[in-house]
Amino acid sequence: MDTTRFPATARRTALVAAVPLALVLGLAGCSTGSSDTGSSDSGSSSGSSAAAERSSAPSASATADAATTDGSALRAAVSTARAAVGSGAVIAVEQEAGGSSWQVTVVDRDGAEHEVHTDAAGARVTAGPTVEATDPDDVTENRRFVDAADLDAVQAAAKVVDVVPGTVTELGLDDHQRAVVWEADVIGTDGTQHSVRIDAGTGAVVTNTVDTDD
Repeated sequence: MDTTRFPATARRTALVAAVPLALVLGLAGCSTGSSDTGSSDSGSSSGSSAAAERSSAPSASATADAATTDGSALRAAVSTARAAVGSGAVIAVEQEAGGSSWQVTVVDRDGAEHEVHTDAAGARVTAGPTVEATDPDDVTENRRFVDAADLDAVQAAAKVVDVVPGTVTELGLDDHQRAVVWEADVIGTDGTQHSVRIDAGTGAVVTNTVDTDD
């Protein structure tokens, strides 16, 4: 009898037996991989949801920008500055440093000027009040401005945006053709910058020009 055939037969038998086992293990591996993938997708979905929530929340800068656009920041800066000085009338308010702060000038009952700086929202004093050096002529002029201005700074700003809808970035009392006026720089809703003067007593428009300077 040729005994060399038996080892070959045994090897074939072992191979046939191993195939079902390999298939079972392969299917189990696929099932496990699918489960892992599902877990990964779930984590990704949770991460995306969290990112979406973060992106939908308004940033501090966006909130400040909105306050500037609707005029509430200017109103707040005026109120905050007056409270810091204790009394007096605001004769000038100006946006500074690209809109990151406000500079407000308050004249007290003696005609002296106080400079106050606030944050972008106008809610917090960041510097001052600082008393500015004034001579007798300055005091006389300041008192004349305050006496002539039946409209205060907040009322004047409201009148200006009735003329040019937009954002007031600077506002101050000055003389123009022998009359006391509120002069304002306004960025219109279309991005055009205007220089507007209104009568400080009546609110009537005196001039309204487009600033074409680069």
